[in-house]
Amino acid sequence: TLPGFSTVKQEVTVPANVSVPVDAEMKVGAVEETVSVEAALATVDVENVAHPQVLLRTDMDAIPSARNMQSLGSYVPGVHLNTPDVAGSMQVQQTYLTAHGNQSQDATYLLDGMLVNSIIADGRAQNYIDNAIIQEITYQTSNVTAEVSGGGVYTNMVPKDGGNQLHGDLFVGWLYSKFVGSNVDEKLIARGLTGQSAVDKIEDFDGSLGGAIKKDKLWFLLTGRKQATNLRSSGSFFSDGRPGIERDGLYTGTLRLTWQMNPKNKVSAMWTRMWKSISADIVSSLFGLGQGMSPYNATNPEISSLRRDPVMYYILQGRWTGTVTSRLLLQGGFSLNKEDFNVLYQPGVQKIPFTPEWYANASQLDVALLTRSVAGAVNSYNVRDRYVLNGSGTYVTGSHTIKFGIQDSFGPDYVNNVANGDAFYRFTNGVPLDITAYNTPTVSKPRLKADLGIYGMDTWHFKKFSVNAGMRWEYLSAQIEPESAPAGRFVPARSFGKVDCTTVKGLGCFKTWSPRLGVVYDLFGNHKTALKAGFGKYNTPITTSILNNFNPMFLATVNVPWVGAPTTACQSSGCYASGAGFGQGNVGANPNPLFGILQNRTLDPDFNRNYNLQYNVGVQHELTRGVTLNFNWNRRSDYQQILTLNNAVPSSAWTPYQIINPLDGTPLTVFNLQPAYFGLTPQVYQTNGRHSTRSNTYNGFETSVTARLPRGAFIFGGWTIERLVDRSCDMNAGPNLLNDPNSLRFCDWTGKLYQDLGKVPGIPYRNEFKLTTSVPLKWGFQMSASLYADPVYSTNFATNLATNNTTMLYSPTAYFSGQQSGLYAVNWNITPTTRYPSDCSVCPQDASNPNLKAIVDPGLRQGAELIPLAAPGSRLTPRLNTSV
Repeated sequence: TLPGFSTVKQEVTVPANVSVPVDAEMKVGAVEETVSVEAALATVDVENVAHPQVLLRTDMDAIPSARNMQSLGSYVPGVHLNTPDVAGSMQVQQTYLTAHGNQSQDATYLLDGMLVNSIIADGRAQNYIDNAIIQEITYQTSNVTAEVSGGGVYTNMVPKDGGNQLHGDLFVGWLYSKFVGSNVDEKLIARGLTGQSAVDKIEDFDGSLGGAIKKDKLWFLLTGRKQATNLRSSGSFFSDGRPGIERDGLYTGTLRLTWQMNPKNKVSAMWTRMWKSISADIVSSLFGLGQGMSPYNATNPEISSLRRDPVMYYILQGRWTGTVTSRLLLQGGFSLNKEDFNVLYQPGVQKIPFTPEWYANASQLDVALLTRSVAGAVNSYNVRDRYVLNGSGTYVTGSHTIKFGIQDSFGPDYVNNVANGDAFYRFTNGVPLDITAYNTPTVSKPRLKADLGIYGMDTWHFKKFSVNAGMRWEYLSAQIEPESAPAGRFVPARSFGKVDCTTVKGLGCFKTWSPRLGVVYDLFGNHKTALKAGFGKYNTPITTSILNNFNPMFLATVNVPWVGAPTTACQSSGCYASGAGFGQGNVGANPNPLFGILQNRTLDPDFNRNYNLQYNVGVQHELTRGVTLNFNWNRRSDYQQILTLNNAVPSSAWTPYQIINPLDGTPLTVFNLQPAYFGLTPQVYQTNGRHSTRSNTYNGFETSVTARLPRGAFIFGGWTIERLVDRSCDMNAGPNLLNDPNSLRFCDWTGKLYQDLGKVPGIPYRNEFKLTTSVPLKWGFQMSASLYADPVYSTNFATNLATNNTTMLYSPTAYFSGQQSGLYAVNWNITPTTRYPSDCSVCPQDASNPNLKAIVDPGLRQGAELIPLAAPGSRLTPRLNTSV
């Protein structure tokens, strides 16, 4: 109000990171008069280029989902969840959000405006935040501002404060195995399927209680949540024959206090504690070391699997907000995301090193039966903490809104590995094959020293234009602290000094600039139609992965001959040799005298941090009150990706060899490593790949509708047409540290490079459709529904067939080998003893045995090769193999 004018009151919902226009017509008041106007959420943002999706508390309660930030975010148009989370089946596991060609580590997660990405895997992993503490979530998939580093999905969670009135809520969710379907029939079982992993039980109990400790001054919020998911394994069974059950549990408790010190200053503090447990890793994966990432099934989950006991998970935060003047707002805060956990054997399995029991109780794998017995995989002890400091300010004057700030994060990323016998023993149908030795124990100590960002940005209004311009300066520093580990079975005691950018020039000390720009044009000047365009440079988020190739304390394996091992199979295919006989005297000579030693690693002194450029153009239009239509084009392209070369093995070291593609009978070229280059000490050189030979380019078109209707009804939906075209034609060295020309087959999805080795016909655009709605009914009831149609292929069946099995000769199409950008892939893992499948009529027979097909590549010397048989984007018709 102003003197002499009527008082005008407006109630406008303003979500986080969204600018809304507030216009008021001031009328002369002859007498004292008050006019109240209520407005819903503004639907067209004429200041910001992005089209964020805002979920209020009522929306989160209404949407049928697993009630976590990833599951809710998966219904935003253009956003993908790496693993479907149906009814909460993945509620106790890590799931990741991606959008517009970005990777999962490009995503940013904020709680109360502060970063809560973990330090694990470059921030890809997140802690488990109780949905009951959240009042509002904003998801943004394009034109992320200079406030953060990554350009992926931006998720900002605004927590509840408590309020003056005592209030609470309770959610109860439960699912039993009878509600779970199966598509495994007798025909599939007859073809080798042993079953299908499935949900056995899901429970979710979530409640909160909040109120005032002192009215208008101090508020509290308490929440508690229990989540339990039991998963039934398809290939693992208890000793009494029952299907193996993996029991995953998560308990979360939160306390948040908010103190309004005075009208201009507010302080909040929050502590949320999690207790996570996994009984046996027979379906999921315990951080990549468990059965879930392996084709081997535990013969008894109570013995030959890994577990995770409740350890130290929590988020601790404190924040101050101060209105210094009517134009200046300052904020500062601290956040700690602590994720310390251990992945261990089942109780009683771990043995004292170098005792007879320790040798005898190493994990045993049967490569023909695909079973694991005696013990689980490697044990790991993890200390992974991320400390975050941030401060920001906002200054509003006239046509400008200026924001500036600083953030820094740091912390340890430690992991120690141990294993019974420092090895696992390999069999083929019960016959001893060889020993795979570990260089355990290992003590790895990478540390993020500084992930510092300083930014400034301005929103400038000029007539119908709004220009958002920002610049972010980043400094990244990481190091490997001094490491030492005692002697193991196959390695001596080790001690290494610090590794950082002073000892390896260019390693983990980067200084970069990242510009961000957005332009919005209010087409008719009435806040109903906005034309938008944006551009941004985004560095790839890194915590410690940049150090991996230069960490002297790394986990390594080598295959060692088994001297004096029995040469006959057990009487039963399910039994294994155990007990005595696994001592040092039964291990042959180590074929690699430099095993466990980091060898000949150099870094390009001009090595740079990889980044991506993103562009977007769109229009936002209000169709009618509360209903908005959005259309966007998005493009993303990578630059300066990491390239690892082994200069000891040049391209001339490979000899081409023709084999037959068993899918269609056409010839294809594979490359064999010449004997003179086999087993040479690698000379590893890390540099940046050229954009001409290594790149990922995304193009997508997105149409979406947001409708907030009377009586609280809403509809969110969208249709996305997108394509990611990959080019990986620089023979980047893989785990075997070979620049393998076999990787050039189908390496260029643009159809230009190396098409003679495998022609890519063209990558199709894929369609994705999403719809979420909620409608209030009578007597306080409401009806909600959600639809998610995404053509990303996945499978959860298991067979008892090994891909390199030399006795059961099934077609390669029997094995689903994974997915790449949503495309079905058919890969063939061949070894020096792999034969052509028996149902391939055009494949050659064995000259010495007419009952067998010929060996595919008898000259193969690199152990194994994964050969892609079908080009990306190929349309594969369903088929059944009638001959076995």
